[in-house]
Amino acid sequence: MKIFAILIAAGALASAQPAAVISGTVTGPHGTPVPGAPVQAKNTKTAASFRAIASAKGDYTLTGVLAGTYEITVFMPGYAFNPFVKPGVSVNPGQKLAFDIHLEDGNLSTLGDDPYTYNANIRDQAAKLKGPPPRTAWGTPDLSGVWNGKNDLFPEQPALLPWAAKIFEERLANNMKDTPSSYCLPSGILYNGPFLRKFVQTPKLLVMLNEDDVVQFRQIFLDGRGHPKDFNPTWMGHAIGHWERDTLVVDVTGFNQQSWLDNYPHTPQLHVTERYHRRDFGHMDVQLLIEDPGTLSKPWKVNMVWDLAPQEDILENVCTENNTYSRHVQN
Repeated sequence: MKIFAILIAAGALASAQPAAVISGTVTGPHGTPVPGAPVQAKNTKTAASFRAIASAKGDYTLTGVLAGTYEITVFMPGYAFNPFVKPGVSVNPGQKLAFDIHLEDGNLSTLGDDPYTYNANIRDQAAKLKGPPPRTAWGTPDLSGVWNGKNDLFPEQPALLPWAAKIFEERLANNMKDTPSSYCLPSGILYNGPFLRKFVQTPKLLVMLNEDDVVQFRQIFLDGRGHPKDFNPTWMGHAIGHWERDTLVVDVTGFNQQSWLDNYPHTPQLHVTERYHRRDFGHMDVQLLIEDPGTLSKPWKVNMVWDLAPQEDILENVCTENNTYSRHVQN
C-alpha cells in the first residue's frame, strides 16, 4: 500500500508541473516560410508526441508539453525538403522554448520536381468539398474517383533488423541511385507519395489505376476468394478485400523480393493489411499495417489522408526516359 501511495503521489506531482510551450517558424533553404510543415516533438522516454501544422506564415506552436527530453522532427511530404531530425532537445516545466526549424533542399535540389507542391490546388479544392461520403447501389461506401495521395505527415520509423538497417544506410549514402523506379521497375506496395490514383469500384472487384508507377494497375478481389495456395510472386502482391462496416480491409501477400518497401528492403514474408475509410465526401483515411518478421522486429503502421480530385484524371506514365538515363548512371 505504501508503494502504491508513493506512485500516486509521484504521478500527482508530475501532473502538477506546469506544461511547457514550444514555438517557432519553419523556413526553407532561402529563408522563406514553409506552410503546412508537420512539426512533431516526441518524448524519447515516454514516446508521448505533441504535434502541430505550420501556418501560412510558417509559424507553429506545441502546447501542453511535459518536461523531458524530446526529438523534434519535420517530415515534409513530397521531395522538396530533406527530413529534419533534432534529438536531445531538453524541455523544462513551464518553459516557453523558442525553436526555429530550417529545412534543407531535397531531391538533389531539382527545381520544379515536387508533386506535393504543384498539387497544392487539388488539396485546397478537396478541403472545400462538403457532405457525407456517397454509397453504391449495393450499399457499401463508394470509393470511386480520382484521389490525390499524401504521405504520412507524422511517420513512424520502422523497427528494422540489423541487416535491413545496414542496407537502408547504404541506400541513403548513395542517394537511392538503385531505386527500382530509376530502372523503370515498379516502386512497390508502399505508395505513399503525392500522386494521383483512380479507383474503379464494382461489387466484386476494386481496380486501382496508378499514374506514378510502372505497374499502373492493381486488382483487389472482393468476391470472397482466398489467396492462391501456390503464389507466383509479383511486384504488388495478391490482394483480397472485405468490408468491415464502412471500412474496406485489404489483405496483400505474395510479393517478390525485388521491390523496395519505401526505401527499405523486405523479404518474401512481407504481409500488408490496408484499410480504406472515406471519412467524408472529399477525404479518405488510408492505413497500412506492414508485417515482415524477416525485416522488422515489430509491425509498422503508416497513416495517410488522401484528397478527392474530381476535376482531375490520370495520364499515361511512360518510363522510357528513366530507362535510357539509367545506362549513364555512375556508381
